[in-house]
Amino acid sequence: MDVLLEAQRTAKRRQRRDYVSESAAGSLLFGLDAALTLLVLVVGFLLAGRGTAPGGWAPAMSGSLAVFPFTKYLFGLYPGHGLTRAQRLRQAVLSAGTGLALYLGVAWSAERLGGVRLQVSQAAGALVLAALTVLSDAVGRRLLIRVGRWHQPVFIFGGGDVAREVARQLVLYPHLGYRPACIVDDGSVYIPDEEHGVPVIRFKELSRHADQLGLASTAVVIERLAERSLILQLYTAGIFKHILLVPDCHDLISLRSSIRRVGGTLSIRVASDRPSRLAAFGKRAFDLGAGGLALVLLSPLLVTLAVAVRLDGEGPVIFSQPRWGGGDGTFRALKFRTMHTDGERRLRRHFLHNPAAEREYERYRKLDNDPRVTRVGRIMRATSLDELPQLVNVMRGEMSLVGPRPYTLDELSRLGPARQILSVALPGITGFWQVSGRNQRTFRERIEMDCYYVRNLSIWLDLWILYRTVIGVITREGK
Repeated sequence: MDVLLEAQRTAKRRQRRDYVSESAAGSLLFGLDAALTLLVLVVGFLLAGRGTAPGGWAPAMSGSLAVFPFTKYLFGLYPGHGLTRAQRLRQAVLSAGTGLALYLGVAWSAERLGGVRLQVSQAAGALVLAALTVLSDAVGRRLLIRVGRWHQPVFIFGGGDVAREVARQLVLYPHLGYRPACIVDDGSVYIPDEEHGVPVIRFKELSRHADQLGLASTAVVIERLAERSLILQLYTAGIFKHILLVPDCHDLISLRSSIRRVGGTLSIRVASDRPSRLAAFGKRAFDLGAGGLALVLLSPLLVTLAVAVRLDGEGPVIFSQPRWGGGDGTFRALKFRTMHTDGERRLRRHFLHNPAAEREYERYRKLDNDPRVTRVGRIMRATSLDELPQLVNVMRGEMSLVGPRPYTLDELSRLGPARQILSVALPGITGFWQVSGRNQRTFRERIEMDCYYVRNLSIWLDLWILYRTVIGVITREGK
């Protein structure tokens, strides 16, 4: 422990810009919400001054808008490191709803006790601020990531495959706010210099990372590989505010898991991958309602795209292909045709002149410049509009709005044990990997993301994926 304490003292004289303490990240997010609250207050006063809000804003009513940043603090969003994006969306929406309830409570009390009635501009200001505090969570986080003021350094104690996987996952998901500073491995005879860009060191070398240690508040401990005496020292020394234990059964745990007491021992209750009947009914009802509404609203766009495909070249407007529907079932997924009818011949010819393209296709199952794709098809693929006919598959019960990727039949042999997990959910028009850098993910990473979705399926995760899908269509992230 002397090494850790000395490193912390040294850290006060040195800081790195790409790391930030947990409290500093939380303060920056709080500052953003405080500025939004002040902005709404100023606009409200200006509107009241112009006569749109008779009677003006009472000080108690105006000051009560501060409940929105307060409720975000209560729901752990300053900064909320470690929360998934679906969890953050849930917490942000619940905090905004709680803030509105508290604000209305203050308004009711002001009317009863002080005779101050809630004005239209006041109610509108509260609604606007509630929406802004939800949006500011995602926008503020992305802004902090861009300027390098979001990630806190995390130290991983314990080596082996589990430590490497933890480091890889933290690098893969930067929105969690954890950036691995190093892996501390005293149990292995030989250690590499780094794993996934993360240095691997011995405990006695911790002083080399004193700057990150001074900012760290979280340590990840691989329970099986870290010595119990070290774990107890980390707990009692108070150097780390949070100790995250990774148990042997980490690959069975999901966000639906919980801690339960068995006699005098704590245990982890692992939820089944298969959703309950109520959850399955709710997801199907959501698919029918939202899918049917989307078909009606997007029917003019569907007709326009069909005409564009017809004018762009020979071949059918709709392309259908057998896809895996779970278990032994298959179905024909519908899409607007985006390829030339002689696409396979064009692809083979392209590979003859570009061997690197063939390797890229083998790894990602996609090409940046696919010779098979038509001009209109390139635009539709960039915006994912070619998949809109799959709304018909959703209405038939063959697909869901959100779910795992609809795998082709020749890809089933590559799924391995994941096939059993993925068979639990219907394939989706959009999914977790599609909104997580779809073209930059390997086939293995796509399978991992699909399994993550199935194991952590919730309405909040679906809503977040649909939100990110809309953003991706607008910004053409699929290109």
